[in-house]
Amino acid sequence: MSNMTKDEFVKNQIIEASKEVFKQYGYKNAKMEHIAKASGKGRSTLYYYYKNKDDVFRAFVNDFYQAMFDSFSSKLTRKNTVEENFSIYTEERINHLKAGMEAYNNLLSDLKQDVDFISHLLINFREKEIKLIENCLKWAIEKKEITPIAEENFSFLALAIVTTTSSIEKEIYLYETIKGDVSTRIKWINQLIIKSLKSN
Repeated sequence: MSNMTKDEFVKNQIIEASKEVFKQYGYKNAKMEHIAKASGKGRSTLYYYYKNKDDVFRAFVNDFYQAMFDSFSSKLTRKNTVEENFSIYTEERINHLKAGMEAYNNLLSDLKQDVDFISHLLINFREKEIKLIENCLKWAIEKKEITPIAEENFSFLALAIVTTTSSIEKEIYLYETIKGDVSTRIKWINQLIIKSLKSN
């Protein structure tokens, strides 16, 4: 149980069990009964920690994206060039999402029918990613890799980079309007942005 409290341990057990349920049934066909059975918990215990399936799914999504966030946040450092940091950010996101899409194919089919639902759940993580990209830009400016950016444009640029990346991922994985290597396409866009910011 390590440093987790009993409540945290039980909630973690439920989320781990929900991964198998959502993998097998998707979102629409998954039921709280399935999650209770998979976790080995009684219905009363399940409802004590999560009021409904949406509540469980929200925790499931948070767990998935926290793992993705952790995969790149620790690797973005001042010693890297801005190109290296953006490349790490892109590659780690894509690798994590690709693995998730392959594992949760039934769930993906449901999400394609209601993209706004998942987007709403990810607002907090988007804010975290924007802060990380802001740090990457600050480091690049300090090392004179790129020209200084006006304060009023700084957060906007970080937002543009994050939303461009996530929007292209949606077009490929959810809308299926773009074919080909997503990593190469996003890197190309990032290179255009970096080139426009390079010191003369």
